[in-house]
Amino acid sequence: MESKLDYKIVIEENGSVVYSANLSYNNLSYLVSNYGDTGENNDFFSLVARHSSAAVRQSVASKDSLSEEVFNVLVDDSSVSVLRSLVSAEPFKEYATDEIIERLVEIDVEIAVTIAEQWDSFKQANPTRTCAMLMQLSDPSVLEALARSDRLPKKLLKQLLNHPDPAVVETARSSLSG
Repeated sequence: MESKLDYKIVIEENGSVVYSANLSYNNLSYLVSNYGDTGENNDFFSLVARHSSAAVRQSVASKDSLSEEVFNVLVDDSSVSVLRSLVSAEPFKEYATDEIIERLVEIDVEIAVTIAEQWDSFKQANPTRTCAMLMQLSDPSVLEALARSDRLPKKLLKQLLNHPDPAVVETARSSLSG
């Protein structure tokens, strides 16, 4: 049986509740966005990461101090906006595995571009495998993001010089000369 969470604002006076009201999803999202981005708040983030609103979950996903437990809840989210926020946050670099990266780049090109921009920053993923997988993608915006990396091997940059899209070629050329 799935539990039902109620998200409320409560005011107590001398230990007694003097005010209690349910929070709308947009008010809760605002609260999460402005709530301290520290590890000590992960119990709260764990609870709101289960909210039915993608806006609320997206606010949680943008936090840089999420625990692995909260990350694992969000990385399986059905909302692309939640996943986009998650791949841009620090926990993604900390906890993303090769399997997670491979699954997410197939979901959305914006996610793939973000991953390409930081292809060698994932602590639990093999950068060679990540780079090779990204090089196989057909969207030129992903390859252009990869070519912008100052850490991409020259061999791969030279391969991108033969790409049919001029933006990819120009970015690779610029990275090679830079």
